[in-house]
Amino acid sequence: MSISVVVVTYNRPKEVKTAVESLVNQSIKPLEIIVVDNGSNPPLRMAPLPIVSQIRLEDEIGLSNARNHGIGIANGDYVGFIDDDCIADKHWIEEIQKGISAGGEILGGPLKPRFKAIPPAWWSERDLGYFVGVANAKTQDIWGGNMVFKKEVFKKIGFFNSRVGRQKGKLLAGEDSYLISKGKTIFKILFVPTAVVFHLVTSERLTFRYIMRWSFNSGKSQKIAYGRPSFMVFYHLVKAFMEWLNPFSRSSKSSKILKVAVMMEQIGTIL
Repeated sequence: MSISVVVVTYNRPKEVKTAVESLVNQSIKPLEIIVVDNGSNPPLRMAPLPIVSQIRLEDEIGLSNARNHGIGIANGDYVGFIDDDCIADKHWIEEIQKGISAGGEILGGPLKPRFKAIPPAWWSERDLGYFVGVANAKTQDIWGGNMVFKKEVFKKIGFFNSRVGRQKGKLLAGEDSYLISKGKTIFKILFVPTAVVFHLVTSERLTFRYIMRWSFNSGKSQKIAYGRPSFMVFYHLVKAFMEWLNPFSRSSKSSKILKVAVMMEQIGTIL
């Protein structure tokens, strides 16, 4: 089965070139690499590389729309995605091919951190990795920085929800999990532990402010994608608030920040 890989980029010229190089140098080459420049300013300029095509969108149309644009022109039987600040392990395509041979139709693998700065003492990958797009190996969730879909998935259940996903500076998210949740009853989902992608973690993302902002927008994304929250949201909100205030709690600082983040996410689903 042939694999096209789509990489959407916005104002990350150095990072996306590194991402593309990691795909060009795979042990088994993808059919093609489609780089979608989502209205970068200045426009992205890349030297010609084998199997790489570059598409320029004049306006920033949001991550979901840009990914959908890439899907529309992809020629592979499968369409894969990594983020423009990711590096695929040399054997990523090879391991994904093994998953396809095992019957996988929606596939993904671990996202591991590639730190640009030393994490603060309170930061814990176990508790807070979720908020920077890493540490999904234990839960075996498939996330946007490392995912592959059989082309038929899009024909049967549609494309990425254009109302969520990064757009115009907003930290909206969840377009990946929303699409996968629609396909899980029809298609075989397979987490491939050996299909590793490394995700850049900058100093900005290792801050309390970023985690709270991400959490709130994650809640807003859930509201957009799934509709108004149920009354259970208020239960979880109160529960998280009481746990955070518990004077007898011996939780670590990262665990306490996680509880606050959960509250912010729940608030986002309400407002």
